[in-house]
Amino acid sequence: MSPVRRAVRIGTVLWIVVLAIMSGFQLWRGAWVDGVLFTALTLLLILDTILGGRLRITRRTLVAPRWVTLTLVIAIGIVLVIAPRHGVVDLVAMVLIGVTALVLAWSPAAVRPEHPARAYRASAIVWSALGVGLCLWEALMFVLSTYLPGGTDVYPTISVLLDPFLEWPVGKVIFIGLWLAVGLVLLRVWTKRPASPASRPSGGDSR
Repeated sequence: MSPVRRAVRIGTVLWIVVLAIMSGFQLWRGAWVDGVLFTALTLLLILDTILGGRLRITRRTLVAPRWVTLTLVIAIGIVLVIAPRHGVVDLVAMVLIGVTALVLAWSPAAVRPEHPARAYRASAIVWSALGVGLCLWEALMFVLSTYLPGGTDVYPTISVLLDPFLEWPVGKVIFIGLWLAVGLVLLRVWTKRPASPASRPSGGDSR
């Protein structure tokens, strides 16, 4: 087995383990919606691994015109601002954001110039440490606030720390705007071009 193939498999296994742990934790703390979501993601990743990476949502890559994606994101963002937090409308809007990203904007971006392996390694370490640190903080504070005196006043989770800012209408608008903007940047919506018939892969009968 080549080192690249081994690294891909190890990375896949680690993602499955992380998602399974998050799924179990969310279900244990009674966050059923989050638990079901992470369970579904875990099962999809396992299925994709079994199928050798051949699991596809659409038969060919689809990149919607930028204005379509931005219009939908802005509309959903307005709904999130208006809707009460932790309600049904809020949940539906969150699901629609995921569907929009998955169907209209989730596609391979243009290949960029290669960077030194050291740069990729450093980036992976920084982002992994940040992600793991935030997850450990959230989990640890939840457990401590559940079983020790003082509750969230003494052991606040990240979501509890953000609550005062999000309860402020202006703060809610700022947070949602930044959150959506970061998502669009990560999806590289600004640099992708809409898919066209001419951009389809060659080879095989087009009938």
